[in-house]
Amino acid sequence: MFKHNLLIIYRNFKRFKSTFFINLLGLSTGMACALLIFLWVNDELSVDKFHENDDQLYQVYLHHDEKGEIRSAPPVPALLADVLEEEVPEVLTAVEDTDTNEFGDSFSLAIGEDKMKARGKFSGEEYFQLFSFPFLKGNAETALSDKSGIVLTESLAKRLFGTTEAIGKSLEWQILKFNG
Repeated sequence: MFKHNLLIIYRNFKRFKSTFFINLLGLSTGMACALLIFLWVNDELSVDKFHENDDQLYQVYLHHDEKGEIRSAPPVPALLADVLEEEVPEVLTAVEDTDTNEFGDSFSLAIGEDKMKARGKFSGEEYFQLFSFPFLKGNAETALSDKSGIVLTESLAKRLFGTTEAIGKSLEWQILKFNG
């Protein structure tokens, strides 16, 4: 039976070559699109799932009119977090989080004469109460309570100080604007 089916497929391929290739191209394109859509959705659903309360975390986007088109972006007014906490009873805690990458900004970090560029964000002091990022050194609850405090990634601390022992050390920073 299987041999008979293969023989029919071979005969139809020989007789209708152009139709076969059109069908094969359509099937391949459809399967590739379905696979890419699956990979994209899977990636979107797996972002930041390591946080303890990931099912209670939401991000607010700002919808605004830009040259006749509606643009949606995460940078929202800095005071929105306070207003949400006061006026929306469902919001238990809100924190401002301004990613400098949205504006094309970077920081110039300097320790003495050594300078380097880095990217970062400005966040409220409750940031690490909402998001459970692991800390190598220091205390997540008090990390941003001081206005002059900064939290560094392990790789940036090693680039700046040559070690992850950066607590109590000082550095100077300045915001730079990229033209690109």
